[in-house]
Amino acid sequence: MALTATVLLLTACDEVADHGAAGLQFVFGTTGMGAGEFSYPRAIAEAPDGRLYIVDKAARIQCYSPAGEFLFDWRMPESSAGKPTGLGIGPDGKVYAADTHYSRVMIFEPDGTPAGQFGSNGEGPGQFIMPTDVAVNAAGEIYVSEYGGNDRVSKFSPDRQYLFSFGDRSAGPAQLQRPQALLLDDDGSLWVADACNHRICHFSSDGELLSTFGHRGTGPGELRFPYGLDWLPDGSFIVAEYGNNRLQRFAAAGHSLGTWGAAGRKAGQLAYPWAVVSDPDGLMYVLDSGNNRVQVVEGLESRTWQRP
Repeated sequence: MALTATVLLLTACDEVADHGAAGLQFVFGTTGMGAGEFSYPRAIAEAPDGRLYIVDKAARIQCYSPAGEFLFDWRMPESSAGKPTGLGIGPDGKVYAADTHYSRVMIFEPDGTPAGQFGSNGEGPGQFIMPTDVAVNAAGEIYVSEYGGNDRVSKFSPDRQYLFSFGDRSAGPAQLQRPQALLLDDDGSLWVADACNHRICHFSSDGELLSTFGHRGTGPGELRFPYGLDWLPDGSFIVAEYGNNRLQRFAAAGHSLGTWGAAGRKAGQLAYPWAVVSDPDGLMYVLDSGNNRVQVVEGLESRTWQRP
């Protein structure tokens, strides 16, 4: 029987306790191995119907309602070698898991029924070493990022046939170092969280580098290990910074619009956030990995963000 996730509702007094909690709506999840509990969650993805899929180091993919209610879960078929670090959702609602330590992508129906897989270990075309994320565009084309030696993004056709790769060791200024998250744009281009280069890269659908922004640091516009990316409805986007324990909001042109969060255990504070997704109303679901919870934050209100 489905259990309801622990949900902490916050009052106005809670929200103003410190700046980091500004805009915080509610929190769900606690530490544990049961329904509604997490053991270091590392990826979150939002389905077209608003449901949230979250994978943790217990090799479980849990499904939640937008209100943080636990719905159901399933386990990865293998996990002794390691657990997934990325999730993507196809236009048909299928769930794509970057099965990092098994050098493959696993595909599931929205209810968790296995629906296929592709990839094998290696450095050749269509092979992976340690895939980190998956993004599927409206046409069904699949992008997969990876690290561990390949450090590149590969593109596949809707029937999972390898097309090409970009960002590898021969790419010069476009060379990636642990591309951790992928974000599709409406024009078909791709944004990449280039984690160990501490920057965000923008590529065309053909893999041409269009622009980059960010460098290592803690100030406005600077990044430390960007691990998660998503759009806000106004066309700005948010970056989850694993190394700075914060979110940072950027204009598409690359200048900082503010930060949210700081290192800590209280509501409004973060410990190694791996990912973030936002819904059509601008609510941000922040995967607060080191605290084994999800914090839900209003992304469009100016009071949420500490301005540069």
